[in-house]
Amino acid sequence: MLSGALLAFGVLLALTERRGSALPYVYFAAFGGSLAMWAYVLSVYRRVQRLFGEPYHRLDVAPDGVQVKGSRVSVRLPDGRWLRTRLADGPRMQLAGERRLWVLGGGRRVFVRLPGAMWLRAGRIEDAPLPGATPAELVSRHPTPPRRDPVLAAHQAFQVRRAVVSGVTFLVLGGAGLAVVANVRVDPFVMVDPAAVGGVAGGSAVLVLMGLMMFVGFLRIRRPITEDVWVELQVALDTLFVPPARGVARLTGWALHPDGRQTRFRLVADVSLAANVAATGQLWLRGYPQPGKPARAGLPGYPCAGSFRLA
Repeated sequence: MLSGALLAFGVLLALTERRGSALPYVYFAAFGGSLAMWAYVLSVYRRVQRLFGEPYHRLDVAPDGVQVKGSRVSVRLPDGRWLRTRLADGPRMQLAGERRLWVLGGGRRVFVRLPGAMWLRAGRIEDAPLPGATPAELVSRHPTPPRRDPVLAAHQAFQVRRAVVSGVTFLVLGGAGLAVVANVRVDPFVMVDPAAVGGVAGGSAVLVLMGLMMFVGFLRIRRPITEDVWVELQVALDTLFVPPARGVARLTGWALHPDGRQTRFRLVADVSLAANVAATGQLWLRGYPQPGKPARAGLPGYPCAGSFRLA
């Protein structure tokens, strides 16, 4: 909604600004792409909304029924056709071990989710797997310590890679914009007027700030997983859990530790982990929590994570 409002403001500027001003084009470039992305997200949501109330269909996958090519996955259906979708590293590793999917919808265009996940991925049913795909190696689903959990390791590697790519992209775009502003000569009679230069400078500064924030996030999540034990806590939440529309979930309540202590806690986690905690009353930590220090929360064998802190 904000992107649309700012893009509309750019249209208004194009109609009211001095002829030749570059400021409207700055708004078109900065917010047009964002608006297009959100328009696509809305179109996908509308497709999902039409399926609300429809049952999920459980798909048990044969040991040789998963083929992968990068992030793209092909899953063989019981009738011999193939379901194609995209999965990140962690969910792809989970599927390689669990060999189970939930499918929503009928026809060739469907949505899929993995057990324990609160997200959906668009999929398409085709007559053959993706060309060049190779069979996925079977991954053990036996419980393992956090430092040897293949799903957890793959999920963290994906988060690190995403933070690096996003941070570098923001810094490059922001730095390029600031470099242009520093070397441009303002001329009110051409497209390079003060308003346009100010708009480019402000947008570039925001991009640089976002890049620095992504770099801080990269430093926080890049630490290797060294914990040797999962610690299970029994929890009682203060309020009924309602999944947020976007972003992370925040939970508070009481936790019962293995030694019998009861403490207040705060949890900031992705929606999948928060929903699991709310449904089961169990919270898994990577190692024993230390007073005054955050502990990493997760779920053995599943690509979800959160930050746990004693209140």
